[in-house]
Amino acid sequence: MRLKVYNLGVRPRFLRIVEKFLQSKGMLIVFLISASLMSFGQTVKVSDFGFNTDDNKPAFYKAIRTNDTIIIDKQNSEWLVSPLTLRNLENKTIIFEKDVIFRAKPGAYTSTSDCLLKFVDCKNVSIIGNGALLTMNKQEYVDGEWRMGLSFMGCRNISVSNLTISSSGGDGIYIDGYKDTLYSENIRIDSIISTNNKRQGISIISAKDVWVKNSVFTKTRGTLPEAGLDIEPDKETDVVINVNFDHCSFTNNNHSGIVLGLDNLTDQSKPVSINFTDCYLSMNHDVSNRYPAAEIIVSSNAFNPVRGKVTFKDIVVDSSKWGLIYSRKPSKAYQVSFKNLSAKNICQQKDGMSVIYLEVPDYYKSSGPLGGFSFEDVYVSFNTKSSFFTIRGSSLGTLNGVKNVTGNITVKSPNLVKLIEYIKYNPNKNSNFDVEFTVKGGG
Repeated sequence: MRLKVYNLGVRPRFLRIVEKFLQSKGMLIVFLISASLMSFGQTVKVSDFGFNTDDNKPAFYKAIRTNDTIIIDKQNSEWLVSPLTLRNLENKTIIFEKDVIFRAKPGAYTSTSDCLLKFVDCKNVSIIGNGALLTMNKQEYVDGEWRMGLSFMGCRNISVSNLTISSSGGDGIYIDGYKDTLYSENIRIDSIISTNNKRQGISIISAKDVWVKNSVFTKTRGTLPEAGLDIEPDKETDVVINVNFDHCSFTNNNHSGIVLGLDNLTDQSKPVSINFTDCYLSMNHDVSNRYPAAEIIVSSNAFNPVRGKVTFKDIVVDSSKWGLIYSRKPSKAYQVSFKNLSAKNICQQKDGMSVIYLEVPDYYKSSGPLGGFSFEDVYVSFNTKSSFFTIRGSSLGTLNGVKNVTGNITVKSPNLVKLIEYIKYNPNKNSNFDVEFTVKGGG
């Protein structure tokens, strides 16, 4: 037999009981939802369930559980909420009215894993911001690094647009799998400002088919790494597949603008695919941060790295105290290509820096060769007494070469020290290190 129940929202318990009963009788029935149940498909304002100047968590839960679309409507004061965790939510739309401030209730986020909005095993959810502010109280969170603004774990078909997310105790946005759901999938983020968050502007741990567009990740500061973006899987079974950043900016973060921390993936992991198009970086990394200083960090497992491809296309780096790229990635890892990149007025901090710094994957064990980079139509300008490439090996001779570094680069610098500087490494080990340089003087 077949039973079809038309229901616009979450199916209440008694409907499941009726369905089970009808199925047990072997009857073919179409069960129509009565007018009294049509509220399950309505659009409602959360304030209809009671606006509270102390805590609106109960009203939010009541609204989202019984309706397809909820509106957080503008009030005379902020919407204060205790930590919100939404599990197994399906087919929901959350709309913030213009000028709404949705704030973490002070003193309510006592667990280090409390998030402003955490979605677990949810699908088909849209969050429409209309310029609203989602904000936490970073100064309160002296312990931990996981009080996220928006967290998506094991979710599918999620869209988030037109929000500012600020002052979290962790990441502005966090994307990961959850238990048996190895990754989140089909996540679309558009026109987001992620600012003044404690750990990261956005972290991607395990995800497939992610599109981030027209968004800003800035002023991250509080606990390491403090990057604008950190793509950093936790384990070998995590995935980073078809992750895309288009027309995004990464500025004034306490660590790098972009970190590809793929060390926990191996050659047994699924190949990565990451694309950056028309992105802007400026003045990332602070001297107080002990991690390597560069606008872009590229890393992988030193011995059994993940395969795949990463592309940077139409990228602008406009001013930096530091160099452009730092990497300890072996050439057999995922390949990285830079096409039409312009980096102006970088390496400002001091003399003796490098635009691109490649370091031996392991100082004590035989490793490498380094490499797997291509540069096409790259332009770089700086004024300090700096080198372009630095290749650093070890006194133990553990760097097994530099391989597959190709392309064409224009360098404009009145104080260029060397195009390629080798430290504790014999360049006779190079293989297919073929970069055509055009060097110009001037500032």
